[in-house]
Amino acid sequence: MGKRASVTPRELAVLRLVSIGRRTEEIAQVLGLGEETVRSHLKKVQGKLGVRNRAHAAAEAVRQQLIP
Repeated sequence: MGKRASVTPRELAVLRLVSIGRRTEEIAQVLGLGEETVRSHLKKVQGKLGVRNRAHAAAEAVRQQLIP
């Protein structure tokens, strides 16, 4: 279980915003991205973390100390 996911800085930015309860639309606006781009980042990071949804992705990122 010591392996950490290789997450990009943009994916981390998306995860940080997910972890504080931001919606896809809000994340897109804050990061200057399209909503589909945010969804794409979320889908990729969920795969990297081995989780099925955004809440679990945020929790796993915290557990792995990828985000505070």
